[in-house]
Amino acid sequence: IAQALLNDPELLVVDEPTAGLDPEERIRFRNLLAELSGERTVVLSTHIVEDVAQSCREMAVLRDGRIAWRGEPGELRRLAAGRAWEVEWPAGRLLPDGWAAVSTVHLGERTRYRLVQLEPDATAPEGALPVEPGLEEAYLVLMETGRQSGGAAPDRPAAG
Repeated sequence: IAQALLNDPELLVVDEPTAGLDPEERIRFRNLLAELSGERTVVLSTHIVEDVAQSCREMAVLRDGRIAWRGEPGELRRLAAGRAWEVEWPAGRLLPDGWAAVSTVHLGERTRYRLVQLEPDATAPEGALPVEPGLEEAYLVLMETGRQSGGAAPDRPAAG
């Protein structure tokens, strides 16, 4: 990063900069990128959703090499509004069709799932409670919506 900043560039592109870092160093590096973005444009390419959620004012999601969605992280979260749920079931229970598990926590005889509704008409599983969607849920909804519509971006078209 020091070498990249030597000539004080207006544009800084970083690819997976926090991969392999422990949580403390990831946080430090994210904060550094946030500070640097005040003076220049920083393009952050990453698969670590938490890095995007914590450090980006604007983001773009790529699908098949094209921008599938562009906007603020909060706007992307709104794509999954009403589609994020949490439920605790006996261990080994299968997920219903139209749903994906975003996280799974084993609690002995039971398992806690954070679920996202991929198919808009899928019925909420018994005992599930709605939760605020995060970027992971929104990303899954965006990708599934694109597959169902042949690649068209939902809600907001990509900027040209």
